[in-house]
Parts: sequence; C-alpha cells; structure tokens
Amino acid sequence: MTERRSSWGLSLGFLGIVFLGGACSEDSPDVSVDSAPALSGFNGLSNINGLSNINGLSNINGLSNINGLSNINGLSSINGLSSINGLMTTAAGRKTVSYLIKCALAANDSLVKQDQNGTNYTFAGGIGLCPAWKNGSVANSSQCMESVSACLMANVNTAGVHVPIWFDSNDLAIGWGVDRVNYPMQEGTFFGDIIDTGSLSNIGKAGVTGPVAYFCDGAGFPAGAAGVVAGRLGANQVGAPYLNPFGNGTLCQSPTGLGGPVNIGYYSKGITGSCPVGSNSNPAQGCPDGYQQLAYPYATAEVPWNHGITVWRNNSYTPVFDTSYQYTFSSLVTQGNPMVVDTGASPVQQWNRSANLVTSVFTMASKGANWTISPLNGPATCLDGGAGTNGTGLRLMACSGAASQSWAVTANPLNGSFKIAASSTSRCMSVRGGSAAAGAVIEVDDCNAASTSQQFNVQAIYYTGTGGSSGTGSSSGTGPCAALCSNPTVLATQSYTTASLGTGAVCLQSSFPIDGYSCDNMSGRTFSVNGQTVTCGGNAAPPAMLNGGYCFQATAGGLAYADFATW
Repeated sequence: MTERRSSWGLSLGFLGIVFLGGACSEDSPDVSVDSAPALSGFNGLSNINGLSNINGLSNINGLSNINGLSNINGLSSINGLSSINGLMTTAAGRKTVSYLIKCALAANDSLVKQDQNGTNYTFAGGIGLCPAWKNGSVANSSQCMESVSACLMANVNTAGVHVPIWFDSNDLAIGWGVDRVNYPMQEGTFFGDIIDTGSLSNIGKAGVTGPVAYFCDGAGFPAGAAGVVAGRLGANQVGAPYLNPFGNGTLCQSPTGLGGPVNIGYYSKGITGSCPVGSNSNPAQGCPDGYQQLAYPYATAEVPWNHGITVWRNNSYTPVFDTSYQYTFSSLVTQGNPMVVDTGASPVQQWNRSANLVTSVFTMASKGANWTISPLNGPATCLDGGAGTNGTGLRLMACSGAASQSWAVTANPLNGSFKIAASSTSRCMSVRGGSAAAGAVIEVDDCNAASTSQQFNVQAIYYTGTGGSSGTGSSSGTGPCAALCSNPTVLATQSYTTASLGTGAVCLQSSFPIDGYSCDNMSGRTFSVNGQTVTCGGNAAPPAMLNGGYCFQATAGGLAYADFATW
C-alpha cells in the first residue's frame, strides 16, 4: 500500500490534511489546499443531529430513514436530500448536513440546497470521501457508507468544543501518515454505518442491521495518561453515538481471532519504536497509523470494515466554543450527584442538573482569546467576577466588556475538564468550600490545580424546558411560545405522542430539533405551528424554528380525541 500525499485544510499540516469539521456553521467556511498526506483539523459536532434523537444514535433510525436523506438518489436531487422534511428543515439538521457534505464532497465542490421556506444554503465540500453521491446512487457502496459514517463519528465532540484532530484512513482521499509532534496521541478508530437502516447485506455486512456506530481505543492515552480531551474518547462523554464493541477500554490492536490480530494496522514508520511517548507501553506489534481493516463481529462469521478512520490528537490545545450551541458547567466535585452552575439566585450558585432550569444554560461569546458567559434567558447579561478577591461570589451583571466578565478557559488533559479563570485577576471559578450540595455559591479563588471544585465539565445541550418533563413554562423570556401563549406545556422529548388532546385550548412548546409532526381529528378547531395556521391530517415537516424551537397550538372545541405527535 502506498502513502498518499494530498491534503485539504484550513491550516497547515506537516504530514496530514487539516479537517476543520467543527469550524463549520450554516454557511460554508473558506478552504485552502495544502500538500501533505493523511488529514487533520478541528472536531466540534456536538452530536449527529438528525438521527432518531438529539442525543446521537439509537437503534431505531439511521440518517437515511426519516430525515429526508437517501443514498438511492444523488444529494443534489429532490429525493436525495429533501428540502421539505428532515435535516434541511432545522438549524441542527443543517449542521449535520454541513458535516456530511464536508466529508462526502471534495474541497473544490459544494452543494446548494433549499430549506422548507425556500432559503438557499451552500454547503462546502472538504475531503471527498464519496463525491459520486452528489449526483448519483451510492446505496450499494460500502466505501461511501463506511467512510462518510466514520467521518461524521470522528467529528463528534459531545462537549461542543472544537479540538484539533488528525485523520488516517485506508481511503485515498485521506491516506496514511503521522505527525508525532503536533498530534502525538492516538485516540481511537471509528467505523460502522450510521446512514442505513435495516439489513446491511447490500454493502457486504451479512447479519448486521444498521445503523451501527463503533469505535475502539487508540494506544495514545492509556488510563491515567495526560491525553484526555473534552467531549472526546476517554472523557466520560454524555450522549455519544458510538460504542466499543470489543469491550470498554479495549485497544483496537488487542482483539485476536483464530487467524491472529482481528484488526489490521498500517505502519508508515515501521513497527519498532512506532509508539509516541506516553503511549500504551509500546506493545510488540507497535502503534499503527491506523487500520486497513477492522472486523466486528469476528468470533464466528467475520464482518470486515475497510474504511474506518483513525484519529490522533494533541492533549494541549486552546478550546474553541461554538456560539450556536448552548452549554452547562458542572464541577467535578459534584460528580456523584451532578450540579450545574445556575444564575437563578445572586450570587450565582450550583443547582441540580436534573431540575433542567433555563437559568443553568449558557451561551458563549468570544472576547479576544477569552470568553463571556451569558445565561440563555438573559443574553444581555454576563457572569461577572466582581472585585475578584478570594471568596467573591459571581453575579449576573449587564454585559459591559469589563475584564471581570472575560473568562480564560484552559483544558485539563488529565480528565477532560476545564479551568475557568477571570482575566481581571486570574483567579479561578470555584465552588465555595468544595461543597457538593445544591445552593453552594460559585465564587473566585486562587487557582489550585488539584482542586476538583475548580474543574468543570462542559456539556453542549439543547434546552428542553423547565422541569425536564411535561409541565408549565413561562410566557416571559424568548422561548418559542413567548409571544403566542401563556404557560405553554413544555415537551420533554423529541418524540411526543398524545391520542387525546381534549377539547380545551392547547399550547405545546418544544425546543428539540424535530424532524416532523402530525395532527389529526382537529375538525371544529384551528391548529397552528409557530403562529401559522396549518391543515391537519397526516405527517408534515416543521417550519423554521422560532426562538430556538416550535410552538404548537390548538383552539378550544372540537373532538376530545384529537391527536398530535412529534418525532
């Protein structure tokens, strides 16, 4: 096998292609072409939106099933990527599309698609793993389905933080090569098919039912090594769409079958001494660039996967947050019963994550090399460290550009958490007294690297409403129903069904990136979505989001057995 020397990227790679997956937004980013083999860049896709739920992959539906995506038709066609239902109809879905196109099409190509409202979006290509999908069927192409799936999975960062990563793959669009200086840690290898639903026999995977999403651990960060990156493998991910089929913590190179190693590596540097410093005790078989073939299942009827992607990374990086995401912050001192930073009281305190309060959800905005942190329900206010003396409680103040509202965020490579320090004093955000109790004040103190009360896990989320289950919301604020009704019922899940709405007026609020809805038996009453009257009877695609979600309303009267569902 030869080493390919071509690359794509937004920044220079010495031995790889730079893939800035996490840098994408609704609009396609600029790209430039360098000359080098393999692939590197930034991840940051908080989850693969448009699967069956917002938390990633489930065992119900793949991307192609109910999300307006088909591998039977070209992406440029109406039936290949629908404009009226599924991925193109929500901001979260379009983010998934942007990553998919970046993985599938080459850097000199792009795809223009409309949403349900007729708005055009241009999605830039990047790697070129499946260029034929733009205009034709790839339903029976294991190369396309495997490589694009692996690319999407490799770009997931459940913390919603953009982190530099380096790709190696059997596919010529990526190739082989390593950069031991800038990307010394072999994180793991991703493989599977998250696009298809049902039997995968058509792509040579007899006995396998899609979607399937796998990874296995790389040799670059053994237990206890300083190689953990927030939102990535090894960092206690929440809502990750993949699993290690060989067993928790099992290295890709460890499984053996009747014929020897199950997974076949590729070594551009040879076997001897090929493992970087800090790797797993330099195993006899060395540390490959990646894997030419992985197999699972493998005990009896072996199923080969020939287009996995191996990811390398550096544990030293500057975190970049995504301004389109929402975040929670949870101190490690509360891991046994997770608490999150909450602005519902002054000074700021920690409160139960399970309460699912809007006051515990934040957006991030860049301020030079630092960040401002604002609650979702108060975007004009910022976390403020005040005078910054030890023990000063954080307060919520009108955003003013003051240094006390500018926070430096530093990654902890031992556990994937973050240190958050006020730029005005360099003192760290901390839980007062190291308390794990609800109501403990969040303050600033002299930084102590060993203190778990100053180490915060960051999680990208979609806020779903007060209480975490169906209940009453508020007509104030900026929610989807804020200007349409008082005290909406907040839906707790993306998939909601009721067969009896009753005859009273109904107002339902969802902050999920839903793929569709249905309403039936609405004779004698009016049904509207985001303030627009619609005709009920059958399935329908949702309109554009309103204030981050959807407001469904039915006037009083009609039939008690009127029904409604979202998915």
